[in-house]
Amino acid sequence: MAAPALREELRALRQARRLAAARELIRAQPQFADSVELQALLHEHEDFWWQPLEGRRVVLERRDADDASFVRACWSDRQFMGNFNRSARPLPESDAALRQVLERERAALLSELHALHWTVRTEQGPVGFVSATDHSAVHRRCEFLIGFPALQRAIAVQAAQLAIGFLRDRMGVERLTAHFYPENIHAIRAAEKFGFVQEGVLKGFLRNADGTRADLVIAGLQLTQPYRAESWRAAKQRAG
Repeated sequence: MAAPALREELRALRQARRLAAARELIRAQPQFADSVELQALLHEHEDFWWQPLEGRRVVLERRDADDASFVRACWSDRQFMGNFNRSARPLPESDAALRQVLERERAALLSELHALHWTVRTEQGPVGFVSATDHSAVHRRCEFLIGFPALQRAIAVQAAQLAIGFLRDRMGVERLTAHFYPENIHAIRAAEKFGFVQEGVLKGFLRNADGTRADLVIAGLQLTQPYRAESWRAAKQRAG
């Protein structure tokens, strides 16, 4: 494994947004030419991991400290979180601590966090989130989450297209899994239009705060299946 001191130095460079310097440091290691691990580490420091994903009306940017206010507002929206993620951890009480958490999240490598989180932005500012979590490089799969405090179908379609394209083309993901609360009918129907197929219901999978148990719908999307392109074209036409 790469020396802990090297990983700490690389983390500091990522936090300072000095990716070019981080790559130079990796290449400068004496064993670089013969080390598969260092070459993989170099790949994880390429610019594209942090570059915005730009669409016609929407941009996805890696979530960072500047999103602290938006994150706190969303986490305080009980209706939104009830559909997006009921199991989300509480946020730090201080804004300074929250900013630190978000900045560490942005600087983390995929192999460390096993997740990528984007903030969805339009001309009006931040409007939602897209996340790829529980990433498995071996099985080429991850869980897909997308959420908007206010319903914005066209923006959601474009954001999903951008994120799923990145996951397939850049990360090599071949399968996406998505979980839905059964009463979130709108999200389930939207996912089906993108090609997600319901694969079952996890009965009593969640325990609510009041002690009752709740089901969870599981859906999957195989990114190698040919129908995906057709689903995307249809979704794009609906989005205008």
